[in-house]
Amino acid sequence: MTRSIDCLVIGAGPAGLAASGALVERGVDHVVLERGQAGQTWRTQRWDSLRLNNPGWMNSMLGKQPRNTYLSTAEVVARLTRLGSVAPIHEHTPVVTVVRRGDAWIVRTADTEFRTRAVVVATGGENVPLVPRLARLLPDRTAQCHAASYRAPDQLPDGAVLVVGSAQSGYQISEELLRAGRRVYLATSPVGRAPARHRGRDTVEWLVECGFFDQYPDDLPDRSVISAPQPLIAPGGRSASLQALARSGAILLGRLVNVGGDRMMFASDLVDSIATADAYAARIRAVLDEAIARAGLSAPPVEVDEADAPVHLDPPTQLQFREHDITSVVWCTGYAGDFSWLDPTLTDHHGQPLRHGAAALVPGLWYLGLRWLIRRSSGNFLGFPADAAIVGDAVAATLRNGRRLGTNQVSLVTFGTAPP
Repeated sequence: MTRSIDCLVIGAGPAGLAASGALVERGVDHVVLERGQAGQTWRTQRWDSLRLNNPGWMNSMLGKQPRNTYLSTAEVVARLTRLGSVAPIHEHTPVVTVVRRGDAWIVRTADTEFRTRAVVVATGGENVPLVPRLARLLPDRTAQCHAASYRAPDQLPDGAVLVVGSAQSGYQISEELLRAGRRVYLATSPVGRAPARHRGRDTVEWLVECGFFDQYPDDLPDRSVISAPQPLIAPGGRSASLQALARSGAILLGRLVNVGGDRMMFASDLVDSIATADAYAARIRAVLDEAIARAGLSAPPVEVDEADAPVHLDPPTQLQFREHDITSVVWCTGYAGDFSWLDPTLTDHHGQPLRHGAAALVPGLWYLGLRWLIRRSSGNFLGFPADAAIVGDAVAATLRNGRRLGTNQVSLVTFGTAPP
C-alpha cells in the first residue's frame, strides 16, 4: 500500500512528540511512526526508581507540575502517554528504509510505503545500549546487565555488585544499591559535575539565565565537550560527587581495564577522575560568579557544599570475583543511536547522521532529539520544544515554498561568559 502525506515524523519519544506538537501548531498534515508505543525508550530502558535530574520548571513540555518536583520513570511515561494520545501516531510501526526519490522521500514500513516531501527523524541518539567487549570475559556465573535492562536491586543475585561507569546512570544506580544494603564497587570514569546550589539559588537556575543551555557548538572553545558525558547533577536539588558516594559506602575504583579468569584489573586513575569532576564544578562556579558580577546582581557568599569534602581513598587495582563476593555487574557504559534504516548516503562511516545543525545535507529531512543538535539543551526536555519550533518552521516553509529553509539559530541571551 502506498500513501502520500506532507510530513512524516519518525519516533514518538519526547522529541518526536514535541515535533508533532510544533507541526500541529503550524497546520502541517503529518503522521508519527513509532516502533513501539509513545515513549518506548522510557518504557523499556529506564530503571524503576530513576528520577529526572532537572526540576519540574525545566520540563514544561511534560505538562503542569510543581516547580521543584523531580519526575520518576512512571510519571514521565504517563505524561508521554498523554501527549501521545492526541498525536497522529501509528504505533508498532517500525521504519524499514528511508530513501530520497526525485523531489520526495520514500519511507517504508513492513506494510506501507509513504511518499512525503518532509521527514523529521526523532528516534534519538541514545537508545542502543553500549556494552564493552570486556563483558565477554566475565565468569559465566556472574550475572550482568546494562543500565537499560536494570530495574531494581532485587533483580540481582545476593552478593556485592560491580557498577561500571560513574556518570548519571552509574551514580543513581549505585545510590539505590547502597540504600538497599548492597555492597557496591564502582569502576569510575571521568565525568564533570555541577554543584546543586550556588550563592543562594539552584545552580541550574543561574545556568539557564546565563545562557549555558543555549550555547551552540560553534561557541565552544573546546569541542570535546560535545562528546563528553553530561555533567553529573543529582535529582532532588542536592550535589553529587564521587566523594559523597564514597562516604555513603561505595568502594571507588579506577576504570575497569581487563578481566582475566576470576580477576578484574583497574586503572590507577581514580584520583584523576575525582579531580576532573571537581575542576568542572569549580569552573561552573567561576563562570557564574563572573556572570553575576557583570550583571551587577547581589548574591550571598558561596555555600559550604558537603560534596566537595575530600575523602581518604586507597583503591585496589585488582579484585577477585569470588574473594570479594561480586556476583553481578551493571554496565552503565552509555548508549548509541541506530540509524541503520536510513539510506547509507545520509550517514557517516560510524553510521551517524550527516547534518548541519538539525538539517540533513539532503533537502527535506531534519533531525530532533540528538545531543548538541542545535544547542546544549537539544538532547533534553528543556530543549525539545524550542528545537521542534525551529524544525517546524523549516518544514512549513519547505511545504509552502517548495524549497528548503535552513535552521536559523535563535539568538543567545547571556549575561556572562561562555560556560565550559
